[in-house]
Amino acid sequence: MRRGIGIRLAIVALCGAMLACTSAPPAPEKPAEPPPIAAGKAGSHPVVFRKALFRIPAGTPLSVGRLRGRVIEERTWDGALEESQTFNVSATDELRRLGYDIKDSSDAVFTPGSTAEARYQIAAIIHALSVEFEVKPDPATYGRTFVNVSSEATMQIEFQIFDSVVKQMVGKKRVEGYAIEHGRPGAPMPKAFVAGLRRALADSAFVAPLLKQAPGSIAGRALARDPIEVERCTSTSLKLPSDLPAAQDAVVVVVVGSSSGTGTVVSPDGYVLTAAHVVGTQPNALLRFNSGLELPAEVIRIDNGRDAALLKVPGRGHACVRTEATAVGVGTEIWAIGNPIAEELARSVTRGVASGNRTIQDRDYLQTDAAVNPGNSGGPLLDAAGRLRGIVVVKLEGSGIEGLAFAVPISDAESSLGIAWK
Repeated sequence: MRRGIGIRLAIVALCGAMLACTSAPPAPEKPAEPPPIAAGKAGSHPVVFRKALFRIPAGTPLSVGRLRGRVIEERTWDGALEESQTFNVSATDELRRLGYDIKDSSDAVFTPGSTAEARYQIAAIIHALSVEFEVKPDPATYGRTFVNVSSEATMQIEFQIFDSVVKQMVGKKRVEGYAIEHGRPGAPMPKAFVAGLRRALADSAFVAPLLKQAPGSIAGRALARDPIEVERCTSTSLKLPSDLPAAQDAVVVVVVGSSSGTGTVVSPDGYVLTAAHVVGTQPNALLRFNSGLELPAEVIRIDNGRDAALLKVPGRGHACVRTEATAVGVGTEIWAIGNPIAEELARSVTRGVASGNRTIQDRDYLQTDAAVNPGNSGGPLLDAAGRLRGIVVVKLEGSGIEGLAFAVPISDAESSLGIAWK
């Protein structure tokens, strides 16, 4: 904890009164802290600051009031679990100032509470808080009451980032926030909270999931957008549902760390299409095939803005499906394959129809009522001929919402990744 202002003033007064008081050598200058990482020209994914919670044990010392260095008031935390709307507003304003794509419920893409309202949610837990006040007698009341001279706050804050699409925490950072205010009334806590947020945002690893081009990651590297030649799948058209086993052989489980998604093999020499958010900022993944084979995959290209990624595994002769980039008509039969809940249910099949072609925030999406779940992310939407028509990226959830899932059209994925079929 930082020393109280009253203690510092008392030491100065003592040294001034003692002729033998030796002046202390000047303290070394502290190195400047790195500034928070702004979103930059590429911008960020949609972000919403959800809440700030106090989680402090009851009876913990909270605030101290001092008069000329003498403690005149002490308070402890009452143990209530509280949420601070003031901190929410302060954090939202700071993120917006740094160029992040902030979403409030008032400008949600679909409906408040849906996963599409904002891709990423930020929250904070305040584990410790200390507030110190220096006061002086108020001349207006002839010294019977006191007014603030200064106030300072120190917080221990844990910031968390939650990915609404894959439904897991993707970032965590514990920091200290400090602020001092002079004069009355003095409200240092919101400023201390923002100081902590700025310190967390200075960590490139913490902010990487939020940025469309993440510093030091596969997503942040200047990946060439020259056409990349990919051998087109030579398999003949399938007929679903009778040929579903052949289609399932071309669907893989994409494992990145402790999370997993789905991908589709689209070339006999091992190119795989999936969603960018499935691989995140990692340059490699592990792919599990229907045969039980496991192969390492390299992330060849990624477009976070379009949520599409191209992976490559070694070898030739892989089971694959052809892509079809023409528009999908409303009412077209659609089949989804993926691991909806756990890997034990990998390559589960659901059927529906193309229920719409939507444009959301200047991006085109294929809407379907085929049942999908978080593990389907990156997986295929196939037509009745077994051709890949879309990459599943998001399912809407909320009160009264059913059968709304969205996929990146294959034409957009091919274009954003620079795929040239041969």
